[in-house]
Amino acid sequence: MAISLRHILLIAMLGLVAACDQPNQNDLRVETGRLDNGMDIIVVPDRRANVVTHMVWFRVGSADEPPGKSGIAHFFEHLMFRGTKNVASGAFSKTVARLGGQDNAFTSYDYTAYFQRIARDKLADMMRLEADRMQNLIINKDIVAVERDVILEERSMRVDGRPAALLGEQMRAKLHEGTPYAIPVIGWRDEIAALNAEDAAAFYRRFYAPDNAILVVTGNITLAELMPLAQQYYGALVPSGKPRAPRARAKDLQVAQWDEAIIYRDERVRQPVWQRLYRLPVYTKEAASRFAALDVAAEILGGGSTARLHKRLVIDEKRSSQTSAYADGNRLDHGEFSLYTDVLPGSDITEISAIMDAEIARLIDAPVSDDELARAKIQLVSALVYARDSQYRMAQIFGRAASINMSPQEVLDWPAQVEAVTKADIQAVMRDMVKAENSVTGLLLPKEAQP
Repeated sequence: MAISLRHILLIAMLGLVAACDQPNQNDLRVETGRLDNGMDIIVVPDRRANVVTHMVWFRVGSADEPPGKSGIAHFFEHLMFRGTKNVASGAFSKTVARLGGQDNAFTSYDYTAYFQRIARDKLADMMRLEADRMQNLIINKDIVAVERDVILEERSMRVDGRPAALLGEQMRAKLHEGTPYAIPVIGWRDEIAALNAEDAAAFYRRFYAPDNAILVVTGNITLAELMPLAQQYYGALVPSGKPRAPRARAKDLQVAQWDEAIIYRDERVRQPVWQRLYRLPVYTKEAASRFAALDVAAEILGGGSTARLHKRLVIDEKRSSQTSAYADGNRLDHGEFSLYTDVLPGSDITEISAIMDAEIARLIDAPVSDDELARAKIQLVSALVYARDSQYRMAQIFGRAASINMSPQEVLDWPAQVEAVTKADIQAVMRDMVKAENSVTGLLLPKEAQP
């Protein structure tokens, strides 16, 4: 392939991202360490401003919940703000705000994370607060009852009140049947309602320990500067000695009754939606280049206004107002390749599947163009380059990777793997990894619509 301006720009971007071992202070460096109690540490120094982002990631998510206790990982995220023997209920976030910082938390299938953005000289205060709630959290039936009602209301607003979310639950329940990913992160309503203080206490003892945690700090600090603080505040925490338990995985990728679409009708729906999810193989380091090729393929197919789906469905045929394609392979278990489009009035939603199948087949049957390949690579890698401007995004990227057992070097290798993707690679991964029999199709329709 001839070297074009796009390739020159991409090579420059790759140099910015992958130069972790160079001495230049503008290059990205990632430093790692570990405390004697098993707590892993990742530091990404950034001297541009005298602030830091402090994150603690726990290797526990909704996919690690005990049977019948769905939602407890997210539920426990809320309980962590309720108070300890040393900090009054609700005072954690107020203290962070009083010190000029911001804080929050989030839960996913594979991890739970807590973070604060704060001035460098207040980092020790954040570590003291975080270490305190890792060992001194107060859990009783009154606190649990109040927070359980909050979670139920959150489910009402974010899921029960959104037809698209309800369809997504049904699709993933079928796509990942028999595995923990079939259960929504927020949990099933009846199981949330039954959670109690004993459940919460058992979950706390099992998972909230230093050998199940990753400390990630980005900003105006180095590993050498951080280690004494980490030892002071986190070093005395007692490890659990209980690594994350193995999970049930699907025996193969094929989905039962994959050729039958899930149809969800709701009177709140104003515009029909077509969606498809493919179950992907489990990510491994050895297969990293194949997953990079899948990222490039998804970008070509549905990554913005220059993508194939947008051109065909939005511009040429005017069937839709928005389309997307996305590969989410970085999980502990089976990832997803997703396709999405809304359907404009006057268009036949039953024809969308045929169009999507045709576009998938086109990626398999014929090589993509030079321009498509170069543009997709630049769009993917530039997003990571721009993320370097955000301490929070850097902490999020490396923390998420560590929580699913990916090393910082695997993250840093990704741009080069993207650059190495060939046209034949795209054809191969679309043929081998994006198969109809491994998918679930969903239709979101108004109440009165016919399928």
